[in-house]
Amino acid sequence: MIATTCTELGYYDQQGILSCQSDCTFDLSVCTGGRCGDGIIQTGGGEDCDGANLAGLTCQGLSLGGGTLGCMDTCRWDTSRCEISAVCGDGTVAAPYEKCELTDLQGETCVTQGFYGGELLCATDCRGFDLNGCMAEGRCGDESIQGAFGEICDGTELGEETCEDLGYHGGLLACGDTCTAWDVSACAEVGRCGDGMIQAMYGEMCDGADLDDQTCGTNGFLSGTLSCDGTCGFDLSGCSMNLEDPNIGTLILVPAGTFQRDATVTNLSTVSTFRMSRHEITRAQWTAVTGWADPSYIPYSTGTNDPVQKVSWYDAIAFCNKLSLLEGLTPVYEVSGVDFSTLTYDQIPADDDAVWNAVTANWAANGYRLPTEMEWMWAAMGADTAHPGAVNTTGYAKAFAGSTGSNNIDDYVWYSANSLDSTHPVGMKLPNELGFHDLSGNVAEKVWDWEGTYPAGSLTDYRGPGSGTDVRVQGGYFFGQASSCTVANVFISNPSSRGFTGGFRVVRP
Repeated sequence: MIATTCTELGYYDQQGILSCQSDCTFDLSVCTGGRCGDGIIQTGGGEDCDGANLAGLTCQGLSLGGGTLGCMDTCRWDTSRCEISAVCGDGTVAAPYEKCELTDLQGETCVTQGFYGGELLCATDCRGFDLNGCMAEGRCGDESIQGAFGEICDGTELGEETCEDLGYHGGLLACGDTCTAWDVSACAEVGRCGDGMIQAMYGEMCDGADLDDQTCGTNGFLSGTLSCDGTCGFDLSGCSMNLEDPNIGTLILVPAGTFQRDATVTNLSTVSTFRMSRHEITRAQWTAVTGWADPSYIPYSTGTNDPVQKVSWYDAIAFCNKLSLLEGLTPVYEVSGVDFSTLTYDQIPADDDAVWNAVTANWAANGYRLPTEMEWMWAAMGADTAHPGAVNTTGYAKAFAGSTGSNNIDDYVWYSANSLDSTHPVGMKLPNELGFHDLSGNVAEKVWDWEGTYPAGSLTDYRGPGSGTDVRVQGGYFFGQASSCTVANVFISNPSSRGFTGGFRVVRP
């Protein structure tokens, strides 16, 4: 046989072995896919036409003007008799039929063809480009990730990335059209933390501004602003166990703890949790709560946001009960024969009074009261902030509330060296470790305790002697020297005394 394959006979495909028949002709039943010359256009074999079969096209249909279109023996167009002759290889690009001619690529490059580089050539029929020299550099869409050109994916090649890797809860990840970005539309249908929608089935409690109607209060706190963290869990850092009171402002939670109250190491005091007003009670708060005139000595005050002064221990007790009644709380103090709901300022004794000295305290009540001396000291030394849970053995020796041993007292305290002989608005100086202002200055602060000798050893929630003739006053004041600003400093005062250096702050559960 002269030929051994169907291809040698011009066919495009072969199914079986080519053989010779008994009449010495080829058995062409194994030759398939057609051939040039069979009158049928096999586009898969690169045929434009076949004999007289021009697929209904003309010179004009090929944008070559008028004339007669023909078919060459190779089943490619014969455009030699068209008005615009398109002869591949003549050096002239017959656009739009021809795309290029030899080295004339009409400004096209591998890059303009969508590749990242390489050498573009003209195809042998001039009707397209030979892209083989471009393919080595690659392109978006070739199913191969070219990281050097910024691709992160290509087609179905995702580099093992998933929706979960991108922070979504699930879905089918796809590659974007440019191969430099992900198509996360299917991921987004499942959702992720950060999309503003709570996916509870994936453990989200919140998402962005959507807190699912939760607040600091619903999470067991008393105040503050609840927010959502980056994992769609609640950020409780803005929540507080402090109370925000409409009448006297913030009451700071003071944790329970134990401290050494003086230089004797065995003299330890333990106090239970309580809340104390961040600031000393001001002149404005006094009048708003009681409805009484401001008793303060005005020449020693700069304004109504200064602490109230010229108030006695009796006055402070009355204020506490008035505030409790105003807020619907159970008053702490009881004085025989006194109705605090109707009590006027003039009815409070201006001199030492046995009935008022016999005042009793309901420690289980939820209303306002004066701090005990031990509570005041514990708050002033910063509680256990330096070593949470440990006994504070050094706080009693602090030079002032907030002292670190190296910081400046003038930044924390109004006293004789900087007050200009006057009180000042509360909260202007720096707070101590717990956030309390003016504990060591501005005005000295009345506490509950009667003056007396404290028992030695360990004490728990000690409230002072059961009775006495004078009461204790803690902290320094605007007329006092720096030596009077220590955490352990104590004054004594008659309970009826209304001196201009004394004020108070309040506590409640």
